[in-house]
Amino acid sequence: MNKILEKFSNIKADYNLANLTTFKIGGPAKYFLETRDIEKLKEVINFCKKNKINFKIIGGGSNLLVNDNGFNGLIIKLSNKDIELKEDKFIVGAGVVMVNFVNTVLNKGFIGHEYLAGIPGTIGGAIHGNAGAYGQAIGDIIESVSVLDMDGNIKEISKQECGFEYRKSIFSLNKYIILEAKIVLEKANVDKAREIVKQRILERASKHPLNMPNAGSWFKNIDLTDKVKMKLSDLDLSKFEKYQKIPVAFLIEQAG
Repeated sequence: MNKILEKFSNIKADYNLANLTTFKIGGPAKYFLETRDIEKLKEVINFCKKNKINFKIIGGGSNLLVNDNGFNGLIIKLSNKDIELKEDKFIVGAGVVMVNFVNTVLNKGFIGHEYLAGIPGTIGGAIHGNAGAYGQAIGDIIESVSVLDMDGNIKEISKQECGFEYRKSIFSLNKYIILEAKIVLEKANVDKAREIVKQRILERASKHPLNMPNAGSWFKNIDLTDKVKMKLSDLDLSKFEKYQKIPVAFLIEQAG
C-alpha cells in the first residue's frame, strides 16, 4: 500500500473528480482528502512536500475544468463550514457554501452582501478569485483572511494585503491556503435585502442553464476606460456607465 494511504486513513485513492465540479467531467485524483482539521491539513501538506507529492486545494468546483486524465497527486477539499458572529463581524470558514453564507447573514439581521446571491462555490474559492457581480466583489466586505502558508504557519492577512482586483487576488499566486475570513457587514432591516437576493437568483436562473452541468459566467467583463471608449466610439456604451464594465456578451454580439 502507498505510504500516504498507510499514514492517513482518511485519504481516498482514485477519487472521481467529476463528482466535485459543476461541469461533472474529469478524471480521477490519485489521492483525495476532505477535512476541516487544520492540524491534519498541515501534517498532510508537510508529508506531501517531503515525499514530493503534488497537491492542490479546491473549493466548490464551480470554476474548475478537470483533465480527463485526472490529477497525479493529492486533491484537498476544506470542509470547515462554521459561520460565527463575533462583535458584529462574521468569521466564515473557507468551506462555507456561498448560498449558506448569504442566507445565514440575512437571518442574523445583516445586509451588504446581496450581490453575492446566486454565485456558486465556497467562500474560500470566492475570495481566491474575488468573485462578485453588479460592480461589487467579495473583497469589498473582507476585513482580513486567515491563511496557511507553504511553511505551515497560520497568518492573518489584511484586506489591503489581499491585493483584491477584478476577479483576482494575491491568492491567485497559490502561496497561501485560505482557511477562514473575517467579514464586516451592516446590521439593518433585511426586508429589502431579501427582495434583492430573490431578484438576483431569479435573474441568474433566467440567464444560466442551471439544469445542465456548467461553470456559470465564463468571460471577464471589460473595464470601461477612456481608452476602451475611444476604441469603441462607434458603439453606444452609455448603459454600462453604472458599473463601469462592458459585458463580453455585448461585444461578442456586436462582432457578429
